[in-house]
Amino acid sequence: MLSKLAGRIIRMRRFFLVLFLLMTVASAFLITKTNINYDFTDYLGKDTITRKSLDMMEKDFGNTDQLTIMFENASEGVCAEICAALNEREGILRATHDPDKDAKRVDGALYERIEVFLECEDSVAYVTDLSNELESRGDIGALHLSGTAPQTIKLKETIMREVVIAMAIAVVVVIAVLFITSHSWMDPVILFIVFVSSIVINMGTNWIFPSISFVTFAVCAILQLALAMDYSIMLLHNYFAFLEETNDHTQALTLALTRSFMPISSSSLTTIAGLVSLMFMSFTVGFDIGIVLSKGILISMITVFLLMPSLISIFSSPLEKSRHKPLPLGGRAIGKFAYKTRRVLPIILIIVILISCIHQGKNEYVFTDTSMNIESNLVSRVFGLSNQLVLLFPADMSDEALDTQRELIRKLEEVEFQGKKAVTSVTSLVTTGEAAIKYYTLDEISKLSGISPLALGLYTGSLGFGTVVRGDELVDKAAEIMTKNESIQSIKEMLDFARSMFVGETYSRMILLMDIPYFGDEMHETLDEIRKILHETYPGQEVGIAGATMSSYDIATAFQGDMLLVNILTILAVVLIILLSFKSFFVPVVLVCVIQGAIWLTLSLSTLMGEGIFFMCYLIITAIMMGATIDYGILLTGNYRRLRLSLSPREAILSAMEGSIATILTSGVILAVSGFIIGNVCTTYYISSIGKMLARGTAIAIVLVVTLLPSMLLGLDRVIAPKGSVKE
Repeated sequence: MLSKLAGRIIRMRRFFLVLFLLMTVASAFLITKTNINYDFTDYLGKDTITRKSLDMMEKDFGNTDQLTIMFENASEGVCAEICAALNEREGILRATHDPDKDAKRVDGALYERIEVFLECEDSVAYVTDLSNELESRGDIGALHLSGTAPQTIKLKETIMREVVIAMAIAVVVVIAVLFITSHSWMDPVILFIVFVSSIVINMGTNWIFPSISFVTFAVCAILQLALAMDYSIMLLHNYFAFLEETNDHTQALTLALTRSFMPISSSSLTTIAGLVSLMFMSFTVGFDIGIVLSKGILISMITVFLLMPSLISIFSSPLEKSRHKPLPLGGRAIGKFAYKTRRVLPIILIIVILISCIHQGKNEYVFTDTSMNIESNLVSRVFGLSNQLVLLFPADMSDEALDTQRELIRKLEEVEFQGKKAVTSVTSLVTTGEAAIKYYTLDEISKLSGISPLALGLYTGSLGFGTVVRGDELVDKAAEIMTKNESIQSIKEMLDFARSMFVGETYSRMILLMDIPYFGDEMHETLDEIRKILHETYPGQEVGIAGATMSSYDIATAFQGDMLLVNILTILAVVLIILLSFKSFFVPVVLVCVIQGAIWLTLSLSTLMGEGIFFMCYLIITAIMMGATIDYGILLTGNYRRLRLSLSPREAILSAMEGSIATILTSGVILAVSGFIIGNVCTTYYISSIGKMLARGTAIAIVLVVTLLPSMLLGLDRVIAPKGSVKE
């Protein structure tokens, strides 16, 4: 059946060649139409505190954002002038500058800042235009922006630039590795066409999704290249092996494709199994990465099966003419080493792995990146850390409710972090709009309006007011003549801003600025205290908290469950696939133990190096290592079991290593180098940390597969070798 399928594919090779050419061109166009999401909060579970709070806030207040503008050595009076101009600009709710608090001299440089509250549909586009407008002035000195929108702008610029650089370097390195390990100088040309086509098709078909995360966009192409490269290498090696036997290109290609169907399919299934486990995370960026990379692996496999035979057929003559002896990689020598040390080496490595298992439990996980925007860090260094948190509670303008807000502020200002006040600033209706909600006597209103107390008494009495009037009621119900007064007009403007900023139809909000870090155990304790105060102040009522700190808290809370789920699903899926492939209980157990050992060693190195581990990095690396690097073990074990039917354990392991080492090292080095390039070219912490750990983990997995696994296969030969194997 498989041979018939292979024959049909080869007969239709011209059709598939044209088809993939058209698909590649169309996909290249669709890449530009793919939406990239730079907001991690969109991937939080719908039941998280942050997600609920953001939905509450958007419902009542629309699209609002905060921006800090800082000038370095601006001309005198420029900051105040710009602040006044910003307050007249559409899309800005309020711009504030306090000459006493918002101006500092550091190392001889004068820094001045303006705090801006935005109300616009697309804050990124708005801030981009505003930044260009300010930069065009010649009197502002150096401009520094801090906030969500500037971070997104910087992230876009960085990723678009670095992805191209990283991919270019990866392609050069991969081609160099392929030239070194190839059987023909034409091998890299064919493989290059295959992986370019599969990567472009995968990236183009991301258009079918509403959006993909910036992390997915940054790593999917290089990881697809690294994870799926061994499929095409496997088919090419089989082709050359059968060509030597048959000396007929078409027959060799048919036999090679027939033999490659099952191992390539099994290999892709284990990789996809690891990636699919990410799709069950509560933090749905895992679903995003999992589905895009799984699709990429599937597309790579289909491209190898359908497009690559066409290319081999077209280039069969150059392939044959440019053949050369592959670089000797010492597979047999490694096999001899494994045989000689089979009683000692496993014990040593297992002890090291067990120690690393205990040690990796001490790892500290990181849930946000505070170094993402240099400009934000500069603003923080000058004016102090401004970790913003938004509190939401029921909207109520009654005197009792306003007193409750004041009591809430008093309690919040008593919260401490490491011996100092955690909350440095509170902005709310009762702080910003105090003049608009205080009570005024008739004498005070008379001084504000210029109308005699007697006339005011008669007028306010007709409106139903007593001898004292609250500012907002005065502004809302007073006659037109009174609101023309400058003092009362000032109260009206303050009230309008305070209402639009802090009072919605259902909820009111309060903005806290805190001098605490974005993540860490002590931060979580402080946040727990703030949550407790909010719930005690509004018992039994719907309240919310949003901000980077709250997002970090939500992610950290979900992480333990996600970590366990990803590990269990990955291991179960991989074990099941290997069990069905080998029909042996012990083979999947041995292979999973070896790769799990590599994962523990990788994680323990982070502890030894004093590095925190980005939580997504842990989950992705676990899934990729268990789903992809285990293929190296599957290849070696499959060759060993096949050879045991005709060879002794010693000769079987020597021949298995000799036949497997080229594929293991080629695929492994490509994956490790790809990770290394991502880790060192990309400056975005979220992405670079994944690359660095992937490089480290792949290298460790290769070492264990070519040292520990052969020793374990020999030591457990009685239960690993298939029935009918040659006895020692």
